[in-house]
Amino acid sequence: MTERGSFTRYTYWSERRVKDLARDLEIKTDPGWKTKITVFKVPLISTGIDFESAPRTPHRNEIAARVERALGDLAVEDFVTPPPVKFAKGTGLVQFSHFVSTEPGRVVLNARTQASDGTNVVICMFGSQDNVPGFVGVHDPSPAGWSSSAMFSVTDWLASRCSENDSQWDDPESISVEAMKIALEQGNNNKYQDDPDRPWNRGYTFGDASDSEWLAEIYSDVNLDQDRWSLDDPVDRILVGAPVWVRSPRSSLRRYRDLRRNFNNKNSDLDGRT
Repeated sequence: MTERGSFTRYTYWSERRVKDLARDLEIKTDPGWKTKITVFKVPLISTGIDFESAPRTPHRNEIAARVERALGDLAVEDFVTPPPVKFAKGTGLVQFSHFVSTEPGRVVLNARTQASDGTNVVICMFGSQDNVPGFVGVHDPSPAGWSSSAMFSVTDWLASRCSENDSQWDDPESISVEAMKIALEQGNNNKYQDDPDRPWNRGYTFGDASDSEWLAEIYSDVNLDQDRWSLDDPVDRILVGAPVWVRSPRSSLRRYRDLRRNFNNKNSDLDGRT
């Protein structure tokens, strides 16, 4: 994953998860040593003027680059390799939504990618709204819509890092499909169904960013049995986990509050014409 040419902002950053990864990978993220500079010394006299610069904490981009280098091939980007993967990364559109569940303050991010062999992959990343900065729109009001009855089971499944599942969706494919429905379809309503090309009409969603770079820790990774499932969109593989970070070009971020407002104003202008 390489830095984009335009100015980027972190639309998601999990400080705790980054620190855990840095510790596990033995990456130094603490401030470095102080730098001491001697301006001059008087000949024959062992005195001088010294300046010390305070230790500098690495910037997020520096920490992210160190983490990526340490992960190496563990972070899979082209999903031609068989499941499971432990880390995944990619570049593309990321959509941000609230996760309606028993735990407040949860969000779910979704991304799609296609492997070089044509495999269609959906990545479902469940995280905390505390890791989403305000400029993304996490505190903006949004419309309501459909919420999944599987949210209780998915929440419990995620709490175990997808290692325990005693729900009615008791096999990896079934529970993964339910998690994908939450990531892609939660908030479905009549307005969104009438015009799916306007994703801001979907309930509980608050923004998206194209050309984003993302890194996720993956808990579950399954290939779907195509004879078993009949989905509206072609999906061959589902990854479920937690986002570590998402960084997006500033110009690519769409805050759905603004899109809803602009569209409503445009309709009002049209209605006022004679």
